[in-house]
Amino acid sequence: MAAPETLPRTHRHALWTFAGASLLTIGIAAAVMLATGVPVSIAIRNPIAWVVAGAFAIFSAGRGWLGGWSTPAAVIVIALSFVGSGQQGVHRWLDLGPVQLNAAALLLPLAIATFLRTQATLAVASFLAIAALLAWQPDISQLAGLVPAALILVHARFGGRGLAIAAAVCAATVALCLSRTDPLAPVAHVEGIFALAWSQSPALALAMAASLAAAVLSPFLLRPAHPGALALAAYFTATAIAPMFGAYPVPLAGYGLSFVIGWWLAIAALCAKKRA
Repeated sequence: MAAPETLPRTHRHALWTFAGASLLTIGIAAAVMLATGVPVSIAIRNPIAWVVAGAFAIFSAGRGWLGGWSTPAAVIVIALSFVGSGQQGVHRWLDLGPVQLNAAALLLPLAIATFLRTQATLAVASFLAIAALLAWQPDISQLAGLVPAALILVHARFGGRGLAIAAAVCAATVALCLSRTDPLAPVAHVEGIFALAWSQSPALALAMAASLAAAVLSPFLLRPAHPGALALAAYFTATAIAPMFGAYPVPLAGYGLSFVIGWWLAIAALCAKKRA
């Protein structure tokens, strides 16, 4: 394992800022869940996932494991969410017994972080497939995160013409997704975690929002002008603000192991040393 101390200073700052901010977000949210009657067995899952995913992500990034395989793997994992009947016709999850993982939240952030290290044709084909799958699931919050990230990455790799084509494709997939019915009701400790926090203490809710914002913006500490950092920050931002516009899961703060694991993998891959 390449110890974090061997990384460039900007990489360490980004990694540790994300680690601290995400842990604070998850910790406050867990306390809110417990205070509002969520079972301990549920409330402790995000903190446990943070520890396990963080250790695995840093270990894997240090060995160069978080690379170009991530983009096609994300397609496969999201496609697997269509196995079974889903929930009221909505397909977003991998059913692992007592735990359900949001397929897109699990690997899409990593696919974004490693897009520029993936062979061009494979990367573009994978993103097209992911966009189509997200539109059909439907999962507008994850698609909203993919769209700005994809536009940034495609422009960086293919220039203005590629950006124009990508914009047209993104518009079509968003239109398709919005045409699909999402009948699922929100869950208080998932989509409504900020309302729960506010009911306990406005200061607590504001602290959780501030720590989530710090985690969202942490990629900018790596290299603000780097398209990979911009794309990942755009994905983080879009998925974090999506709950302001509808009943969408709140990443890190709301219950959801996939967001904890997926964001850790992505930031670790982005901060990892480049390898041949």
